Amino acid sequence: MDKTEIGQVLKATERGAAKSGEEADVQDVLQVAKKEILAPNLRNLWQDAAEFSNANDRLSKTVYDRAQKKMADILGLSVEGQVVGHALVRATEGGYFNTVHKLRKGQAELKCSVLTPRFLAFALLKAAETGNDDILAELLRLTNSAGMALMGHELAKFKEDGYPFVHTSLTKDWQKTVASFKTLLPPTTFKVQYENLELRSANSDQEDIHEATRSCFQIYFIWRLLVVAGCNGHGSVFRELLIKRDELNIRATEGQKALLGYEHPKVAELSKIRSRIDDGFFQLALKVTAKLGMDRLLYELYSTLKTVSIQDSKKSNSSAWRCTSRAQFGLWEVLMEVPVLLMEHEGSYQDEKDKKHLLRRYHYVKPILPQIMKLNVQFNISVDIQPNFIELNVGINHVRVIVDDQSWEEKRTGHFPTRVALSVTPATASMTSVTMTGSSTNTSYKVGVGEQVRVGVSAAVKATPTFGISVAGGKSSSSKIEGKPWRMEQLPIYNERGGSFTWILSNLHGASFDRLDPMLYEEKKSIWQFGKRIPVNPLMVLPFGTNGGVNFTGTEFTDTLSWRFAKDLENTMVMFNIEGQVSTTYITQDTFWETRVVPFETKLEQKLEPCGDPAAGDKKKKKKKK
Repeated sequence: MDKTEIGQVLKATERGAAKSGEEADVQDVLQVAKKEILAPNLRNLWQDAAEFSNANDRLSKTVYDRAQKKMADILGLSVEGQVVGHALVRATEGGYFNTVHKLRKGQAELKCSVLTPRFLAFALLKAAETGNDDILAELLRLTNSAGMALMGHELAKFKEDGYPFVHTSLTKDWQKTVASFKTLLPPTTFKVQYENLELRSANSDQEDIHEATRSCFQIYFIWRLLVVAGCNGHGSVFRELLIKRDELNIRATEGQKALLGYEHPKVAELSKIRSRIDDGFFQLALKVTAKLGMDRLLYELYSTLKTVSIQDSKKSNSSAWRCTSRAQFGLWEVLMEVPVLLMEHEGSYQDEKDKKHLLRRYHYVKPILPQIMKLNVQFNISVDIQPNFIELNVGINHVRVIVDDQSWEEKRTGHFPTRVALSVTPATASMTSVTMTGSSTNTSYKVGVGEQVRVGVSAAVKATPTFGISVAGGKSSSSKIEGKPWRMEQLPIYNERGGSFTWILSNLHGASFDRLDPMLYEEKKSIWQFGKRIPVNPLMVLPFGTNGGVNFTGTEFTDTLSWRFAKDLENTMVMFNIEGQVSTTYITQDTFWETRVVPFETKLEQKLEPCGDPAAGDKKKKKKKK
């Protein structure tokens, strides 16, 4: 809470505007801002403006006085540009929308002063820092592309560290990178044209060169805001600024097309400079968002690489995460697709007590950017009509999990599934609690003993999660381990109203894979101790198919869930809730790892009429009991 004098006045002004429903009365705010901006450490912010220069060769006194009078008529008080600008920044800092609206409306009349784009740039930096997208949109509402170029110029020449009310939150290395982009910007000059201050090229009088020069500063300005919003993790502001960037890029492309094939050499040179600034900032933003763990913002950036327009970008993001379901006669199906980068973090190397690297490096995340986790679940449904009740059985037809666009290399794995959980619960009241055919599917092993054991790579890689590792000894004898490196469990949920299927990745000795700390395995021969494994493709020693996915089938996991319903519900529709989670893990050879999880939930309706093969369900039950 801001307890300063201007903070209290801003709060009272905003409260008065909200209560009256009229525009804010900013006279008291401007009076206090006038005292603050006269502080000795803030004088260098505005004393270089042309209106305070004795040699007034760039700004007509008549033009300035006329613009200042227009601003005074709106604000109700005659003050100079730096006072209004400083008040605007402080109102943006506090999030006072009505006050910001009134101050920006008045400031927009002072188009001939360099103080307008300077303090407006500071206010926009503050909006990006605080993540107030409404205020950011209001500040940009009265700003055209020429104004953005002026703001970019002011940010490039002025060190905002001298203004204590704006904090960009950049590390020294990132600040050096941003500073390097300043050196690319072309030389400029100012000119007042029709009471508007314009930014122009210092070395030409041609309008197309002026426009190309302004385009360089526009993209620089937008990226300065984007980096600040990314550092602070403000997704809505980040998204809005990305759209602004796309608009600027489209305008620049259309401007080149309008030249009908001819392009002035200087314009071509400026276009290259603009591209270098845009690409350089893009790479910086990727590294910043990756290192700070802003995965949603990182995915927004990656999405712009795949799309060519704002509309395409909106469509791709709206369909990035999909979960659909359908019920046919005797079959339920659930389909889900989600970018791995948008899955929630369940655990990572940053959770370890000994944090050698607090921040995550971009090259660890880069392989994950294009990866899409896909889930396909099919349930077999059978409905048996008995004289006194109706029995409904749910079994597994198949469960398929795969992550597309993976890169399986010696140095790293792809994102591989480590846990899949599914649950089925009737929303309609049933006569009985859930009945399960078994609590777990156990794995059988045949283990022989050999001397001087070493692990070989003659594993049979299949699409199904079966696995074998040959273990050869110094003598001629050999032994073989056979089994399924997955354990399936059945558990009741919601006070036994529903039941669940859970598959957990295990090694061939029966130990479960610890997806929340996969680096704990110290045994040299453990396939989970990724850093000490043999230098081969991980798919040859990990229990996954050639595509790095898994496929559980009903022939391998025969357990079912069943309920009984009242006889009078025959031929009616009953609702079932399908819930689940999928966890995937990613490991590199230099100790980086992460586990992500995505939950899902959907609903399906089933008609209580004869369908499926009830006899098959009885056979499974008898086989289990036997």
